[in-house]
Amino acid sequence: MTTTEATDRTRTAFLALDFVTYIVENYSHDPAVVQHAARALESARTAGLPVFHVVPGPMREQIHPALAPRDDEPVLAKSSFAAFATTDLHERLRAAGVGRLVIAGVATSGTVLSTTRWAHDLGYQVAVCANACADPDPQAHAALVDTTIFPDSWLGLWRIARMVHPAEVGDAIWEA
Repeated sequence: MTTTEATDRTRTAFLALDFVTYIVENYSHDPAVVQHAARALESARTAGLPVFHVVPGPMREQIHPALAPRDDEPVLAKSSFAAFATTDLHERLRAAGVGRLVIAGVATSGTVLSTTRWAHDLGYQVAVCANACADPDPQAHAALVDTTIFPDSWLGLWRIARMVHPAEVGDAIWEA
């Protein structure tokens, strides 16, 4: 998708990445990440956003109960870090008229970073729900979502994505 195509697509979708119990329990520095992500998911649902759950293939049936998908929410099985590489996510988003994404996930330095960069390169506008993401290393997480850690570095996700909070999830974040 070109940048122009993505700009023409004004619908926003919510991506819940790797919220399976094993990953949350073993690769998260923040025990509250599930509650934050559940709030972000509920905000997305309330706003009427399409929701996509992307998880490692072998863990497809192990989604954390607090982020359990509803019947109309697809669960895509991946075999790589990024949500796009080994799924049909991009095709599904295009078919739904989506040009903007809100991302939450574990781990920030893994699937969130990879998916955000891939989405940006495909031309999507991206927002990362920073406190609905976590990493095994709290310093790595902070470096990726906090503009004050390495303000002159290109490492930060904030360079290519908006940083939002769970209550802000919805189309209104793009109007600011």
